[in-house]
Amino acid sequence: MSETAGAARTRHGFSSDHDPDPLHLRRAEAVWRAFERVDLWPTVLPALLTARLEPPGPLAPGQAIVTRATPESKASDLSTRVVVADAPRRLVLTIEDPAYRATTDYRITKEATGTDIIVTSSLEAFGFMQTLRFLLWQQRLMPMLRQTARERAQWLLDLAERIAEAA
Repeated sequence: MSETAGAARTRHGFSSDHDPDPLHLRRAEAVWRAFERVDLWPTVLPALLTARLEPPGPLAPGQAIVTRATPESKASDLSTRVVVADAPRRLVLTIEDPAYRATTDYRITKEATGTDIIVTSSLEAFGFMQTLRFLLWQQRLMPMLRQTARERAQWLLDLAERIAEAA
């Protein structure tokens, strides 16, 4: 089961009255800084109480992003593994569970009108019963997966804009 969640375009916060190449670079770098500032994710992701990168440092394959959910969100505490960290173009994260693997691939693209984040999310079941369960729940899971990916991309764009404005 795989779903492409589409692109979320920056809405504001980046001036367009500069030379396009440095501007595009700054936009992509601001988005990348939003990915790296895991400690700030709870300020834009309402379900998160805390988030930290283990071990601390620049995003790199093998690191874990450990998040703790707010009690009212009813979300799970998670440890997400960094699979690919290609600054400032691509970040791939995965959650491994005995029953499934969830992968999110963020691609940062520089366009003439702004910087896009293209998010591709996939959910892979392990074992016959989990595969059957996913197939039966597919109509419910796919819209939820799509909505979650869109919301996360938008929240990260909002954080990128805040970081760029503060710089």
